[in-house]
Amino acid sequence: MTQPDIFDDDAPWAEWLPELRLLLESYSAVNREEAYTDTDEAPSKAMRSYLRMATYYPGRAFRVSREILDVLKYGLDEADVASNLASMPPMIIPPGRTREDCLIAMLPHLAAFTERGEVAEPAVPETSWEWCERLPNLNNLLGGYFHQDAELPTDALLDEYMAAGAGGPEHEVAAAAKEIGELLEICPAEECVEEAVEGLACSLMPPDGQTYTQWMEHMAERLNNHLKEVNYQPPVGLNPAYPPHDKRAAIHQ
Repeated sequence: MTQPDIFDDDAPWAEWLPELRLLLESYSAVNREEAYTDTDEAPSKAMRSYLRMATYYPGRAFRVSREILDVLKYGLDEADVASNLASMPPMIIPPGRTREDCLIAMLPHLAAFTERGEVAEPAVPETSWEWCERLPNLNNLLGGYFHQDAELPTDALLDEYMAAGAGGPEHEVAAAAKEIGELLEICPAEECVEEAVEGLACSLMPPDGQTYTQWMEHMAERLNNHLKEVNYQPPVGLNPAYPPHDKRAAIHQ
C-alpha cells in the first residue's frame, strides 16, 4: 500500500483530523496568492484539486466537512485543536479574512460535491499535490529514485527500483507502469508531460536525445517487460498498490 489508510481508526497512525490534514496539504501546494480564495460562487484551485481526488475516496468530502465543523465547534485555539493544527501545513490566509472564515468558505463546495454524487469536472491536475495523489505509485518511483542526489544513470536507477520490487511489491511496479500510461493520456502535449514529471517530484532530466514523453514511454516499456519476465499476476481481491478505500484498489492491473 503506497498511502496510509486514513479511514482505519484503530491503526497506529490514526489521528483525529486526517482528512483536514490532506485538505490543508492541498492548499499548501498552491501559490500563497491563490490559497484560501474560495468564494460562494467558485472554489479555489486547491479546492478543485482536492475534490477531483475525493472522487476516488467515497465519503471523503463528507468526512472532512465533519472535521471542519468539529474544529469550528471547539475553536481553533482550543488545546487539542491547536495541537493538531500545529502539525499540519500552516494556513496562510489573505488579508481581511480569518482562519475560521477560510474554513467556513470551504463547506459549501464540499457539500455541493457530496450532493451531486461525488462527481468532479475532469481536468489536468493543477498542483504538485494533485499530481502525487493522482499517480501515487509513479510519484514513489520518480520521487524515491530520480531525486537530486541520485548518482546513477537513469536506466540504472530504474533497475534499482525493479530490483526492490523483485519478490515483493511487484503490484507497485505494475501500478507505476499503468500510471505512466495515464499520465500520457492526461498530457498529450510535451510541456504538460514535463510539468507532470516535475510535479511528481522527479529532479532529473531525460537522458540525452529523449523528450519527457519518450522517457516516460521508455520507462513504461522497461517496467512492463520486467513484469513479463517475472510472470507478474494481478493480486486477488483489492490491489495493495492503493489504500483499500481508494476506488482504484478494486481495479486490477
